[in-house]
Amino acid sequence: MRHLSVVVALLLSGVSAFAQSTSVMIDDLTTTEVQAAIDAGKTTAVYYVGGTHQNGAAVALGKHNLIAAHVSRRIAETLGNALAYPPNPYAPAGDPIEKTGHMRFAGTISVSHETLAAVSRDVAVSALAVGFTHVVMLGDHAETQGVIREVATALDDEWRPKGGRVFFIPVYDEGEGRMREILAALGVPANQRTPIDDASEIMAIDTDGRWLRPNQLADEIAAVASAELGRQFIDGKVELAVARIRELVGR
Repeated sequence: MRHLSVVVALLLSGVSAFAQSTSVMIDDLTTTEVQAAIDAGKTTAVYYVGGTHQNGAAVALGKHNLIAAHVSRRIAETLGNALAYPPNPYAPAGDPIEKTGHMRFAGTISVSHETLAAVSRDVAVSALAVGFTHVVMLGDHAETQGVIREVATALDDEWRPKGGRVFFIPVYDEGEGRMREILAALGVPANQRTPIDDASEIMAIDTDGRWLRPNQLADEIAAVASAELGRQFIDGKVELAVARIRELVGR
């Protein structure tokens, strides 16, 4: 009886520890709170790759990271059984020596495909090793997609016999597809859709006005971009990701 009382007390203390914070971002939580969350059933880890590169004169370089943090938090909250890891802020963005891609512009940070793969693998293994049973990998940058897809596939093969699963979620491609459909229906030319997407998403989540320079937006972009459009684009990413994850992980 005394042993049962001790067990119950320990379980209650774990629940109490997690109840002290309602955040789903693991860097907001203490070790005790993360363990209590895992014990309570939050066994899916969300790993999102952002990126730090030029986005023109109007949008700050960390756009992908702001979006990745916002979307990963909402995904974890909507799933109910997940915690989100801090977004990885670095992605392939061109050759820094040859000055290709985004590396032609000041402020861009680029890592190799091999570096991104190694970091992504280590983050996923860290999550599995501490008790998460599922890791979902997503990216907000085009060049990350093939890299994390390959990492997820290889890790899933390796960890499935051990009870762990790792999945790539194509939220970038599917979210971009939905965004293009919305803007095409509004008659927006193809060459304006990405700038409108970038500006609109930042308008929707940049409540402090830190990430957008409205006076630097081209007139044709400013005429269409809006926080309401940004919310549609972001909601689409969250909905698509949650649906995919639930298909793979279960509810």
